[in-house]
Amino acid sequence: MITPFYILFAFALLSIVLHRNILLKPFALFGLGLAFLYTLPTASESVKLFELIVELVLFAVVLHEDDEMSITQTLFIGSASILLLQSESILSFVISFEALSLISVILVSQIKTKDQAEGAVKIFMAGALATGILFLGLSFYVMGGGVLLEPLKTENTSFETIGIFIMLISMFYKLTIVPFHGWAADAYAKVSHSHGAVLSGVAKTVVVISAFKIFAPFLSANLEFSTPILITLAIITMTLGNFLALFRQNIAQMLSYSSIAHAGYMLLAFVAVKSEYAKDGILYMAIAYIFMQSAAFLVLDILRKNYNVRSLDELSGFSKQSPLLAAIFSIQLFSLAGIPLLAGFLGKAILFYAVVDAGYWWVVLIALINSALSVAYYAWVVKSIYFDKFETKEVYFTNTKLSMMAQIILVAGTIYFGIFAGLVFGV
Repeated sequence: MITPFYILFAFALLSIVLHRNILLKPFALFGLGLAFLYTLPTASESVKLFELIVELVLFAVVLHEDDEMSITQTLFIGSASILLLQSESILSFVISFEALSLISVILVSQIKTKDQAEGAVKIFMAGALATGILFLGLSFYVMGGGVLLEPLKTENTSFETIGIFIMLISMFYKLTIVPFHGWAADAYAKVSHSHGAVLSGVAKTVVVISAFKIFAPFLSANLEFSTPILITLAIITMTLGNFLALFRQNIAQMLSYSSIAHAGYMLLAFVAVKSEYAKDGILYMAIAYIFMQSAAFLVLDILRKNYNVRSLDELSGFSKQSPLLAAIFSIQLFSLAGIPLLAGFLGKAILFYAVVDAGYWWVVLIALINSALSVAYYAWVVKSIYFDKFETKEVYFTNTKLSMMAQIILVAGTIYFGIFAGLVFGV
């Protein structure tokens, strides 16, 4: 039976043959388009809907990308992502999680600068630590009687329970939950920004959706113990991420700390796991985030390659240099801030509603304060783009037509999922 996973994996393998061939990018785009068409008829299911979104975002990434090896690795990332989202047993989850981690390390191993080397090393170290912790937890789980070929058990022995919580710590490393966040800000900011789009946008959301699918039944059965811990981690993560983003002049670092804050928001779905709205909340938040974050990092890639822009000062008056790109970037930033009529607003709204429904209205109040705080640094970027003094910048004439097409796809997703939520969820 042909599935999107087999399509993407086959195209990834065959793309190796096409290196240094002008047909590589069209070939990769065709593979992602074919996977999209195979997924489309089943998109009424929540996980299948997210698979569809992943394929669409990766299509935009490949459209933007010029590096041949990165295009091939993006196809491998896509196949590993689909495999992880489809995981039902603990064994399949662990294997696909490790496959995604390994391909992510290979993706950033294409080192061209000292900064990229530093970012790649931090991603490798974080991946190695996450793997070690995951297998430690798996060992406890098996010693307690857990079966790898079955879904996670909800009634567990002491060893199984310890093992599951250790495995959750491994997930928190990947999701950049405080105190396991230290590697992320520099890593996301210093690797190639197109790689940052894949890692902080695609891989992160795939992990959070898959982790929620696997661990939610266990957390529902252990609310008394798990909820206070998850609430504490969520509040600290969103608050620390936002405060650290406030003081960044480097735009990539600002977005990296914002990514940490958004991990705190997404963790609220695990807090609200007893609510019937938690599943829709995490799905919608992940859909919004994958569009916003991927687009923002791809914009940074254009800014760096075409205008040598890295900091807020260098972004001054950019709207006069490229009005369309400035408008698209501003829309994505407003969406990240949670401005109404954009996907980021509805993502937070549905997720926060689930938390209130679970009985933790005061946690939502803290999250709303954090969301208001984030408006400050996103607005600072928009102010720099539109209202600061324009300085003529040297333009490096690289081809941006395909990159702009990619941005249009992503901003269309941000706007569509901000306005037509009822059509998507049938409400």
